[in-house]
Amino acid sequence: MASRKELKNIAGGIIGSFNSRNNDVDGYWGIGKLYSFAMSKDTDTVTLDLTNETISPKTTEFDSLIKFYRNMLISQLKARHIPYDFLDKVEITVRFEQQYQKKYHWWRSALGKPCTCTCEIIDNRGGKRSVINGNNCRPHDSAMESRSTRVCDV
Repeated sequence: MASRKELKNIAGGIIGSFNSRNNDVDGYWGIGKLYSFAMSKDTDTVTLDLTNETISPKTTEFDSLIKFYRNMLISQLKARHIPYDFLDKVEITVRFEQQYQKKYHWWRSALGKPCTCTCEIIDNRGGKRSVINGNNCRPHDSAMESRSTRVCDV
């Protein structure tokens, strides 16, 4: 029988992948690209709504990223026999230029400023499950970064 308790595990898997250096957008680290986008919009927060396939602030630049993580969500639900209608909302929120937090960041061990990534799942009964992960990042700069040659199918 499907259990809503599994939703926290799904949130953890999604945010673990999202926060990974293997999270590519057009061959570059997705979080760095999101950071550059956030700066261009004069904000420190970007939210990807996986249930509605939208991003705030609005853009189409990250449509493939949203689709990739929505597909991951659906795959994880199917693997656990959890009906999609158990979900009300699933969001990934990235907050840039955060204060250092020992629990989420590595002091002076990575380039850039601290950021946090949160995956929050709200079920159809109003229950909230969220997982927070941290990283250090800097805005995307193609002159300083090597582009990945991995092929990503979405």
